[in-house]
Order: sequence, then structure tokens, then C-alpha cells
Amino acid sequence: IDLYQTMELDNLDKKVLYLLDTDGRMSLKAIAKKSHTSSEVVRYRIARLLKEGIIKKFITLVNFSELGYVGHGVFCSFRGEKGREAGLKLLAEHDRVYWLAEFGGGYDLAFAIMAKDTYEFYTTLNRLKEQLAGLLGAWDVAIRILLIQFPRTYLLKDEEKRGEKLPYFGKALGHRKIDGADFKILKRLSQDARLEINALASASGLPPSTVAFRLKRLEQEQVIQGYAPQIACQNYGCQSYQLFLTVDNLDEQKRSEILRYCSANPNIVFLIETLGKWNFELIYEVNSQRELQKQMASLRQRLPWLTQIETGIIFDHYLKYDQFPLGKI
Repeated sequence: IDLYQTMELDNLDKKVLYLLDTDGRMSLKAIAKKSHTSSEVVRYRIARLLKEGIIKKFITLVNFSELGYVGHGVFCSFRGEKGREAGLKLLAEHDRVYWLAEFGGGYDLAFAIMAKDTYEFYTTLNRLKEQLAGLLGAWDVAIRILLIQFPRTYLLKDEEKRGEKLPYFGKALGHRKIDGADFKILKRLSQDARLEINALASASGLPPSTVAFRLKRLEQEQVIQGYAPQIACQNYGCQSYQLFLTVDNLDEQKRSEILRYCSANPNIVFLIETLGKWNFELIYEVNSQRELQKQMASLRQRLPWLTQIETGIIFDHYLKYDQFPLGKI
């Protein structure tokens, strides 16, 4: 049964979507040149992708580790349906929750909390559990060590190869301090990454020259890793699956093999290294369950030392994906 009203993408739609996926702030003129069409056609195609729900919004890829935060994934079950909508709303509006998705498989729900340290995460999670009034059942926590985001090269078959510079989040904690001006810029861009400098200046209450200077500095210091559309692949006939991989005796060679495998696989859009029950999470976008089975067979063949693979399905698009959800500095 098809749960989604899907739009069939033609080659131009796919090209535009792919280019935006590599740079969400790419100009209409640049996209038009690379797509061999006009800026007006590109404008129309982007508007249609937004209208059809394929693009939900344009987000800024903020590496909050540079600001001293660590991501913590929480995967849990629901205890009944009562209060579910209110619980999802609470999580979606929380200023430390940066990712939220409904799941199928071993978990019903997944969300991620950014925190300065273990105690802050512990107290934030406990307050949420109290506010959710027993709605959450058993849960597992996976601390995010490193996340790498890959462009959707599957849209273009073999036409494009993945570049060497990919947006990443995590690694060692930084100590970059942001002031009120940086905060305003990041806050506005996290909601609409395609805002032009003048519009961003107006929304932030800052001079355009200040905004341009601050934005360039945030990019150079790698606080901003890039810009991308939040894409609901379900609305063009694909499905998202999240695989949880366990590795015994993980070493640098195995870590490098996983990275090479993911870099070469056009259907993998996220690689996440974690500390917790499992070692890695992979997010695939495929057009059928049969294709997923083929992908899993390939994964086991290429990485025979994997000891366990668990599968979850991500229903619909993410309920929240905002890498700068903070309400204040």
C-alpha cells in the first residue's frame, strides 16, 4: 500500500534537487547554468518542490560541537497513544532537541539532544521524561561521536561523484564563543538557509556588511558546515531506513572501511559513529524494501566483520531537524 502521495521527478527536478543538496544557498543563476536551463525555470521548479512537500525547508548545517555541544540520540518506545501528539509537540518545541522522527521496527520514536556535558544531558532527559508523564517506554542512548552527511547522488545515477569535502558534525569539542549578532544570524539561517544577505540583515536587525562579514567568518571557522534542503524522499517514492551496526574490536582500519563503503554508496545519506549499544548508524534512501535487502546483502559482503545489523524505518519526513535550536546563548 502506498502511504504517500508521490510526485514523479523528471531529470531536471532531480538535477535541481541534487544541486541544492550540495549547496542550499546556490544561486538560481548558478543552478540554471549547471542544469542548462533558465533562472526562471529553476525558480519554478524549486517552488514546485516546496509545494509538493519534497523540500520542507532550507536548513543550515551547524557543527554545534565547535560551540561546545555534544549530540545524544535517544531511541525509545511509546506506552500507548494517549498524549502522543502533545508529547511530540513538546519535543519538537524543546530548545535542546535538534532531531525528531517517528520510527517503525524496534523503536517508536527517536530524538536527539544537544548538551554541554553528560550531566546536562542527564538532567534534560529526566525533565523531558517527567513532562511526558510516563509516555516513553524502554529507551537506548547513543552519544554522537561523528556524523557525516552525503549528497543524494542516487538522484543522478552515475553522473556525479561525491566530493571530498562533506559536511560533518562532531569530532573534538571546540570552544568557539558566539555573541548576540552571531546568534541572530544562526537562528534565522537555521530556519531559512536561502535568505539573501539583505533579507537576513533585516530579519536580524543588523547592517548587511556586518551580516556578510559574520557569515563568512562562521563558514571559515567551520561552525557552519554548509546549507541544504530538508528533503522528504517519501514524497517522490523512496523510503528512509536507519541501520544500527555493531562491530567487535573496532579499530581504525574497520572505521576507514565503513567510511569508504558509505562514500561510494549513492543511497547512503548519513553515517553516524556512536558510543552506546551500537557503533554506527547508516541512513539509506531506497525505492523499495527489496532494494534495502540488496543493500544489506552488499553491506554484509563488503564488511563481513559486522557482528549485528538492526533495521528501523523512518516514517514520513523528520518531525524536526534543526541544528541550531537554542533559544538563547
